[in-house]
Amino acid sequence: MILPRLPGLTTRAATRGDVEAITALIAAGEIADNGVAEVQLADVEHAFDLADGPAGVIVVETPDQMIGWATVADDQADVEVHPAWRGRGIGAALLAWTEARARASGSPRVRQIVTDSDAAARSLFEAAGYRVRHTSWVLQQALDEAPPEVELPPGVKIRGYRAADAEAAYRVIEDAFNEWPDRQPREFAAWSAQVIGHPAFAPELSRLALEGDRLVGVVLCMDYEGAEEGWVDQIATLATHRHRGIGRALLQSVFAAYHAQGRRLVGLSTNSQSGALTLYERIGMRVRRSYTAWVKDLA
Repeated sequence: MILPRLPGLTTRAATRGDVEAITALIAAGEIADNGVAEVQLADVEHAFDLADGPAGVIVVETPDQMIGWATVADDQADVEVHPAWRGRGIGAALLAWTEARARASGSPRVRQIVTDSDAAARSLFEAAGYRVRHTSWVLQQALDEAPPEVELPPGVKIRGYRAADAEAAYRVIEDAFNEWPDRQPREFAAWSAQVIGHPAFAPELSRLALEGDRLVGVVLCMDYEGAEEGWVDQIATLATHRHRGIGRALLQSVFAAYHAQGRRLVGLSTNSQSGALTLYERIGMRVRRSYTAWVKDLA
């Protein structure tokens, strides 16, 4: 795969030795866009695990500074340019590289999720032929006080996640997410690598809801070292068991687990395809910021 050519700059395949510098680069962009850095080192490390083969993560440098990075895994791309170097065509070149990379891997589309506070990114995506796929929100729950007792629906019990639950949990989550329009189904291996293979995956904080022996709901969590905030990565309930309070009970159980661990904040992300925003707001979560998912068809 040909790397972007940027006059006066070096573009190269990244190595795991670049993880800290990439994390600092992303943090600089987040501070410029949102006023706070939320990137986790473990997420950048995991990008190398997920990248589509060699050179699936690239960086752009001056002689003394990393000023850009890009990666693609399946059809999901991530691009960041240091705020001091934006507006010089670097982002457009990296965007084009992610499209070529995704196309070469056989993906029919490529997508990115970008904060709504970055107006320049919106203009770049629109000019490059992307369309809006959905809106995403990051929500936060304060845990200053002990969460209320878990309210279990009749006939439902909640227990911790076990390694043997992986495929059943995947099936509940995948079936729920496949209800979204225009979603590409994911194989178990790809899901497993992204979620339970993540270095921050926390089985001890994750929870399952069962009715008899049947798995009817799942919430999977991340525990980032040194982070003040706990993170709910995925949550899903069987379509036949919704509107019974199972999702609420799962979250209450997770909040209690994080509180017992000493965390006083828990976050999660949802989008306009899930229809779950009102559920989270009803239990006291508040929207922290919004993002737009942009997608481009490559056929």
